[in-house]
Amino acid sequence: MPEIAKPLPEADEIEFERYELRSGPAYRFTPDRRDFFKLLGGGIMLFLALQPESEAQEGGRRGGGQPLPQDLGAWLHVGEDGAITAYTGKVEVGQNSRTSLTQAVAEELHTGPASIHLVMGDTDLTPYDAGTFGSQTTPRMAPQIHKVAAAGREMLLDLAADKWKADRSSLLCENGRVRNTANGQTVSFGELTKGQKLTKTIASDTHITPPSEWKIATPTSRRWMPAPSSPASTAMPTM
Repeated sequence: MPEIAKPLPEADEIEFERYELRSGPAYRFTPDRRDFFKLLGGGIMLFLALQPESEAQEGGRRGGGQPLPQDLGAWLHVGEDGAITAYTGKVEVGQNSRTSLTQAVAEELHTGPASIHLVMGDTDLTPYDAGTFGSQTTPRMAPQIHKVAAAGREMLLDLAADKWKADRSSLLCENGRVRNTANGQTVSFGELTKGQKLTKTIASDTHITPPSEWKIATPTSRRWMPAPSSPASTAMPTM
């Protein structure tokens, strides 16, 4: 008769030898240094240490840790003809940021947007910027542009007060000129700067115009891209 297989013992009936309880695993799948070089053979191996995605995104939002320059001349220029040029590393990608940033300059200088030219994304001309991403143009760049233009306004008032030896508190900026409210005397922005670079450090406590006093930022003309019906409206981000 064929031999009948005996049933396997229950788990609690298995007895282990003492050396089995202390011995290592029967198989080792991790190669040691010698095995590693046997597998690798000759050649060069390149290792890349990648930054976690969350840290990389946060570093980008901080601009790689590099602060925005606070030299007024890097952001704003007033030509001898009175033409105002503002600079930003951001580009227009359809959110109408060209209009909003132009309006920010206009609000602080108390002049019309038509006299302001905004240079965007030209890295030969614009100050350092981490790039246009993550909806950062309005929360990050708009306050900076307000501060820049406000610092420019204060510098223009200082120049006019020095030119006229006048009480600075009686001066105000309007429509590309500084006016002395005491006697009605006016001088253009271009006459004050003579087209020279604006050499002033933007102070952290520069007073900006509160939104309740804005007069330019209204839903008027859009200054950013061709009309939607134009073939050019499908182009890449504009500068």
